[in-house]
Amino acid sequence: MKSLVVPVVLAALAGTAAAEEARTITLSEAIELAAGDSLAVDLQKEQISAARERRKATSALRFPTLGVKASVLMWNDAITFAQPCDPAEPPCPPSGIVELTVRDRVTGSAEVNLAQPISGLLLIGKLIDGDQAGIDVATAELQVAKLDAAYQATEAYLGALQTQTLRELSATSVTQLEADLVKIRALRDAHILADVDVLRLEAARDQAQAGALEADVAGRTARRGLALLLDLPDGTDLTLAPVDTTPPELGWSEDEAVTLARRQRPELRVAAARATQAEVGVAAAKANYFPNILAIANYTRTEGQGFIATKDSAFVGVTLDWNLWDWGKRGHEVGAAKAASRSAARLRDELNDQLAFDVRAKWLAASSKRQMLTVHASALRAAEEAYRLQTVKIQGGIATATDVIDAEAEVARARAQEAVARYQYLIAWTALVRAVGQMPQMPGAK
Repeated sequence: MKSLVVPVVLAALAGTAAAEEARTITLSEAIELAAGDSLAVDLQKEQISAARERRKATSALRFPTLGVKASVLMWNDAITFAQPCDPAEPPCPPSGIVELTVRDRVTGSAEVNLAQPISGLLLIGKLIDGDQAGIDVATAELQVAKLDAAYQATEAYLGALQTQTLRELSATSVTQLEADLVKIRALRDAHILADVDVLRLEAARDQAQAGALEADVAGRTARRGLALLLDLPDGTDLTLAPVDTTPPELGWSEDEAVTLARRQRPELRVAAARATQAEVGVAAAKANYFPNILAIANYTRTEGQGFIATKDSAFVGVTLDWNLWDWGKRGHEVGAAKAASRSAARLRDELNDQLAFDVRAKWLAASSKRQMLTVHASALRAAEEAYRLQTVKIQGGIATATDVIDAEAEVARARAQEAVARYQYLIAWTALVRAVGQMPQMPGAK
């Protein structure tokens, strides 16, 4: 009956997977989804829109502003006074007294003002440069978000494929142990081996089955984690298209990778744009030292102000507003702006060395993992040969079940280590690609 355990386990696993509607996805599609629709990318796109609107708002300051002000007032009483007049001259009434209105009970006025900045035009140009730097920051940060999202998707995809491969290897070990059990039972029936040998191999088979179940759960969890990363609906079960795991070459020497990163990494553009913004902040702070000069024009219409007020009036002119003394406030503001500018410039310069360190670390990690591939491949060949020799011995009755179990365990471990090494190298390689500022993409990915 125990020989039916493996088919039942595998059938149960297949049935569970088939019960859910799976979506097949390739690595390229996962990268495209992550770099195009992830939360970080969408938020950064909104930052770009906001920065562009700020630049438009600042640009509008260069042009004249047009304003309207109006009021309607109801007073408690009108203001009038009596004035003698000559009855012979109209419109003097027969009483010889005419009543003149100085202010009606209801009065109103409307003003139209036009103002054109003059002295501030140079500063506005600087502020526009600062807003453009803000757009550059947001654009470069969008590229950073896309690179990070693409790398995270690649890492998650390869990690899910790794767990899937480990599950397949576990199933292979179960099948192999089942085949060994057939041989061991035959040798027991021939009184070459004892019942204990069969029991030991059955225990090893059951442990391998448990490993297959654990690997299946890990694989399902990894795929759902990838679905979450790609912002797919909750419960989406993914079927991952295979990836060519042939290890690609590093592509660059260590120094070449650093040079490429210094030319391509968007983080450097972010730092440079922030330094520009800080410089604009210094210019804006210094502008407070100078007078604010405006060219203005005004038209006013009044109603209800009696015979003294002029209903229509207009003027043009120039205004000057100059703060001559503020107890050093502007000087401190300029000092603070200069400190911020120095900090931004220092961060910009320091980032070059930080990125170089990051690239060198990624290059060394990828190089080391690639060298380890040869070691794990050699270990796998040795373990497989040792297992083959043990199966030959046990068929001749000169080996025990323990020898076969140990050999099979070594083969399973070597296979798993070799598979993990391949995927870990691919992850390290894509990390290096990200470190030099390129979009992660596996060679041969579908």
